[in-house]
Amino acid sequence: MTRLAIVIGLGLSGAACARVLSAEGWRVRVVDRGDGEAQRRMAATLPAGVEVVLGGYDDDVAAGAAMVCPSPGVPWDAPVLESARRLGVPVRSEIDLVFERCPAPVAGVTGTNGKTTTTALLGAVLAAGGARVHVGGNIGETMLDRLGDVRPDDWVVLELSSFQLESAADPRCRLATVLNLTPDHLDRHGTMERYGLAKRRLVEGADPQGTVVLNGADPLTRAMAPASAAAVRLFSPDPGDLAGGDGTTVAGGEVTSVEGGVGVPVLPVADIPLLGAHNVSNVLAAVALGRAAGIPAASVAGAVRGFRAVAHRLEPVLESDGVLWINDSKATNVDAAVTGLRALGDRPVVWIGGGGSKGVGPEALAAEVAARARHAVVCGATAAELDAALAAAGCSARTRTGSLAEAVAAAHRIALPGDAVLLSPGYTSFDQFSGFEERGREFARLVRELCAAAPGRC
Repeated sequence: MTRLAIVIGLGLSGAACARVLSAEGWRVRVVDRGDGEAQRRMAATLPAGVEVVLGGYDDDVAAGAAMVCPSPGVPWDAPVLESARRLGVPVRSEIDLVFERCPAPVAGVTGTNGKTTTTALLGAVLAAGGARVHVGGNIGETMLDRLGDVRPDDWVVLELSSFQLESAADPRCRLATVLNLTPDHLDRHGTMERYGLAKRRLVEGADPQGTVVLNGADPLTRAMAPASAAAVRLFSPDPGDLAGGDGTTVAGGEVTSVEGGVGVPVLPVADIPLLGAHNVSNVLAAVALGRAAGIPAASVAGAVRGFRAVAHRLEPVLESDGVLWINDSKATNVDAAVTGLRALGDRPVVWIGGGGSKGVGPEALAAEVAARARHAVVCGATAAELDAALAAAGCSARTRTGSLAEAVAAAHRIALPGDAVLLSPGYTSFDQFSGFEERGREFARLVRELCAAAPGRC
């Protein structure tokens, strides 16, 4: 009798599960509470024979199934999954299936911020060593339905969210890094402790023959070192944070790999083609991982020099008439938005922020905006609470709007030559958009449209 797999959620991850399990001979039923255009478009991509049920499902939907595969957006303790466990039905995520099936060594990247940039950069570094590299996970395309192209001597580089890590039974990585840990997704995890434990699973599951790279400047991340059975290297711009061990740091203006106590210069910090001190840390992490993989220092340096900002991460949109417009839509939490503001140094900033809440209060972000921005423009579902927090922080130069389009138009009126207009929201995009990518694309479109219509103002 053909085994039944229930896939919960018809997004990219759910569709990948459905395609792969169907190809493996499973009878697949995909369920989703939504019944909109996005779900119907995705359903049309599935193979014949995959059953799709839109518009809702019962918590006992797993009854009679041999496996349940939830999308990352389904909480790991959701009633539907607890019901499956009571029924004795295994609950397996897409990323769990990737780890189980991947024939090549895996490099895993997690942390609160910097994951996507570091993942993409590490992919470039490993490729500079001559390997075929496949990048996926929480970035770009799903990996599960691309494993057929992966050879044993390739590298698979995965960006891994806390949602994915809590769902992976055995997140075995040859290379692993936790970049940092600051409050995020508390609406899902409840506490920082639970959020941190989800991230630490990458360290606990690392291949003992591999290497774990941790942020030596972040006490929460550094404290994960004893959980690793693999060798641990630290990274930090401050050599003192390496505590006499191996890792990467900055010495004499050079990114330096410390190996066996000996410093190996890799490239000047001035050659890093990315905005902000936080990206120096991202480079240090990628360099440590690349050197642990045996990539020559010159090849690592070439990969870093040739790297360009990932879309929606402090990505310049255009600069004209002295105003620089920057798309940092991926800044979906307070720490990321603070990092974006600090990345611009002393340049006057017209800041655009606000969106959907993750359960983290606005006070810390408001204090940073009040200290660093010449003018604040708030929009979205959290506009009112953010506006109130900015007022309490002493920020009088502020404008409250509704939509992103209104916010961009306001910033266009306010910006002066020498300013940077920074979309670094500090909140999710789900109040107005399908994701940060759509928000970033719309921001760039609005900016180009306004500047084209009023070239003397941009």
